[in-house]
Amino acid sequence: MASARLSLMIAIVAFAILRPGGTATAQTVQLPSIETFSYSGSVLVPDRGTTYLGGNRSASFGSNRNGLHHGFGSSQSISQATASATIIDLAEMDRQILGGTPEQFLTRERERERSAAAPPTNRDPDYHGKALVRHARTQYRQGNMSSAFAAYQQAIAVLSPHLKNLATAEFKRVFGTAAEQTLHMATLR
Repeated sequence: MASARLSLMIAIVAFAILRPGGTATAQTVQLPSIETFSYSGSVLVPDRGTTYLGGNRSASFGSNRNGLHHGFGSSQSISQATASATIIDLAEMDRQILGGTPEQFLTRERERERSAAAPPTNRDPDYHGKALVRHARTQYRQGNMSSAFAAYQQAIAVLSPHLKNLATAEFKRVFGTAAEQTLHMATLR
């Protein structure tokens, strides 16, 4: 795309300079120049702070003398990279919004974490196997075939006989011959 634009621009300039019956006029075409640099490393940046990672500076100067005419020019460029950081403490913001002392907030947060991490009180012996089948279905829908395959295998190993038969039929329907071969190999052990 860029070379096509450049070719079109050169053709237009050449036509303007060399058009028949006209006078040749001086044309200046300035083409862009792009330079890149990269940085690889790690730095420590304080909250709401900025640090300078590095940069590149270049300059060039030149002159030309032709008889009585004297021309000169210069070019300078600067490229630099910085890193800025702002830490957002959502827990502190929640504490300020919900009110109370920091100790009260920590007590509430710890209680919430304990209740979320507590194992389910469900007495269903197939709870874990059912969860594995649901996980297998989700992974299959998302295209994660190897994860789905492994989840079906684990579910079949822990489910009660009736649910094991249903999960096995679903496993075979979804994965076909690969599932049948895997189940056959499991029975040989």
